[in-house]
Amino acid sequence: MKKGLILAVAALMMVCSSFAQKGKQVTFTGKVKFPDTEDKYWIYLGKYEGEGFKRAFKALDSTKLDANNSFSFKVNAEKPDFYQVRVYYFDRIDFWADKDNIHVNVRGIDTAKMKIKNPPYIYMENTSADNDLINDVNLVNYLNYQQMIAVGQEQWKAGLSKDSLWINYVKDGFDKINTDMTFRIKYLVNKYKDQPAVLYALNSLSWKRDGELLMSTLDNLTKKYPWLTQAKEKKKEILENMAQTAKIANGKKAPDFAFPDVNGKKWSPKDFKGKYLIVDFWASWCGPCRQEIPHLKEVYKKYQSKGLEILAVSVDAKENDWKKAMNEEKMAWPQVNAKESKEVMSSYLFSGIPYLVVVDKEGNIIEKNLRGESLDKKLKEIFGN
Repeated sequence: MKKGLILAVAALMMVCSSFAQKGKQVTFTGKVKFPDTEDKYWIYLGKYEGEGFKRAFKALDSTKLDANNSFSFKVNAEKPDFYQVRVYYFDRIDFWADKDNIHVNVRGIDTAKMKIKNPPYIYMENTSADNDLINDVNLVNYLNYQQMIAVGQEQWKAGLSKDSLWINYVKDGFDKINTDMTFRIKYLVNKYKDQPAVLYALNSLSWKRDGELLMSTLDNLTKKYPWLTQAKEKKKEILENMAQTAKIANGKKAPDFAFPDVNGKKWSPKDFKGKYLIVDFWASWCGPCRQEIPHLKEVYKKYQSKGLEILAVSVDAKENDWKKAMNEEKMAWPQVNAKESKEVMSSYLFSGIPYLVVVDKEGNIIEKNLRGESLDKKLKEIFGN
């Protein structure tokens, strides 16, 4: 009897333990400094789903502020994963849901008269190693963005000054700060290599440049955490990108697409067979893209008579923004809008713009990711001086 009772109690404890594990949750709380007084916006909890360029945010829960301008979410942590909280339309906080009950203080509504796209750095409190890593990566990315703004402003001022020494000094500014950022991210990857959330840092690295570090880190994670499907999926994505890279190597056919111009006529790289072609992927909101347009006008004027054409492919999601930018820039070549741009970005394997691809008369890729001096050099090789 006594033995049977002990077994029954043990079984009950196992059931309770199993139930508790299945119901494992963490709490994410926040306080908003400037609330939405018009009650127009929600606060969302969600996660990214899909692979590669097809990944998109999916809301799982939503809430609004309480009387103390605070909010709270209960997050399922039975299977640890990355989640994101979006406060209104501006503040976004990524976190790893496992054991941390996180708290954040966020700005909320942007009260500035002139609103500038410059996301703030949001520090997560009550974190352990995995979310410490995310805090660190976000700080590196935030500081990199601030430096990019500063470099862009200095390059603009140097251009206005016509001072060749100053222009030459700042021309490599973006490359320098990106090199610095990559160094810092690699340091964090090595520091947190045994934490599942190191996957977050790997997203800031290039598999083309940092493939060895990426693969060794992923192999370490899958060995240490057999349940970590995110690491297996990341490795699969990299291997698929490697395969796609071989398909779009120089000399291979440029991936085809067709998007409409302002009149509804669809344009494709195939429409320019017999001509050399620059495919310019850009957007109205992209400062470097807009800065490259005057240079493209010079290129077009110089080489059109020799057989060069340009096809500008805007990745603007809002058609009106694209049309407004077109009217402002007054480009003389065909303009199309890829409102659904993920597929073409995936086929050409780029995530940042401007991204220019030079194609030969037969539709084969000559070179990718050119602009400024590198574009001029390539065109001189093709057409001569």
